[in-house]
Amino acid sequence: MDFYQIKERSTKNGVIEIYPDFRVCRSKDLMVRGKSFYAIWDEENNIWSTDEYDVQRLIDSELKAHREKVISRTDGVVNVKLMSDYSSKAWSEFKSYIGNISDNAHQLDEKLTFANTDVKKKDYVSKRLPYPLEKGSIEAYDELIGTLYDPEERAKLEWAIGAIVSGDAKDIQKFIVLYGEAGAGKSTILNIVQKLFNGYYTTFEAKALTSTSNAFATEVFKANPLVAIQHDGDLSKIEDNTKLNSIVSHEEMTMNEKYKPSYTSRINCFLFMATNRPVKITDAKSGIIRRLIDVKPSGRKLPAKRYQTLMTQIEFELGAIATYCLNVYREMGKNYYSGYRPLEMMLQTDVFFNYIEANYHIFKTQDGISLSQAYEVYKVYCDEALVEYKLPRHRFREKIKNYFEKFY
Repeated sequence: MDFYQIKERSTKNGVIEIYPDFRVCRSKDLMVRGKSFYAIWDEENNIWSTDEYDVQRLIDSELKAHREKVISRTDGVVNVKLMSDYSSKAWSEFKSYIGNISDNAHQLDEKLTFANTDVKKKDYVSKRLPYPLEKGSIEAYDELIGTLYDPEERAKLEWAIGAIVSGDAKDIQKFIVLYGEAGAGKSTILNIVQKLFNGYYTTFEAKALTSTSNAFATEVFKANPLVAIQHDGDLSKIEDNTKLNSIVSHEEMTMNEKYKPSYTSRINCFLFMATNRPVKITDAKSGIIRRLIDVKPSGRKLPAKRYQTLMTQIEFELGAIATYCLNVYREMGKNYYSGYRPLEMMLQTDVFFNYIEANYHIFKTQDGISLSQAYEVYKVYCDEALVEYKLPRHRFREKIKNYFEKFY
């Protein structure tokens, strides 16, 4: 490996000492991020390892091999400063070395690697899924999802899963919210998603991402997951959606981890959240409107025994499910939901959208409306709908402009 050299030195007693000498260079075998170990190339297993103890294992293996060569050409005593021996101080030197060199890292696992995928060093792969991507039977999955979700809602989920399988999800600015009553099948789908992307997903807290007080909310994305899941989230009270919008948009963000230096990273994950409460839509310009895809369960349920049987059988259909969803995604296309708007969420949480919807017939029949008349209609609507806080006229003007093609 290129980040260290094996050196020899003789002590006063004539003992030959073998030790690793770490080099100051831009290594192709060791990656450092945020002044901390990130990954090391494991040639034997043909994979990048994020386990720091593999540094000790790999270096010690080469040190021991070098010791055998030295023993074959000398009769003297040979001593090796193994990384695994803390008293040798080799491990302490490595930790100090990592903290003093510049960051040098390439993002790992930016796409899924299946059991039947060929990989190279430059693919930057550190893990694999336990199943191959290939066609097969999806009878159990088909019966389960066909019961829990109507075709239109099912298509949203399969499009999202297919986008992740294809690798396009990191360029798609959408996230999935499963909204419905408890026991309707929201967590069932999320459990299947977890099985499909085992090792590539993380859990997150939506409330923390939309809070102004949690500085370490992005820490859960430090391992570069491709999927983020929350089984019981809450976006009914959003303080600040800037961070959430940046994550869904896959923008480069400053990553803050506790007790570690901050660094910049692009978050590639696709978000899935289940909730019993509607997502708060503040206004027509809210970034959440064009990013949110809401999915509602059908309300139909399966007998408990049949449900357990199907979930067990799905374990053997994962490769076929991933292939099926990939085909659904390709048929629908990357931009299928580009113009999608979560109207139900907007009607439940956006007061101004409800005002527009309630008085649409006035705007349509008059082919427009004056600001004065629109504001009077708005005040009447607020009184009838028991809206506590009315917008002042100047703010009302800016909001209503979003719903008309022309404004004079």
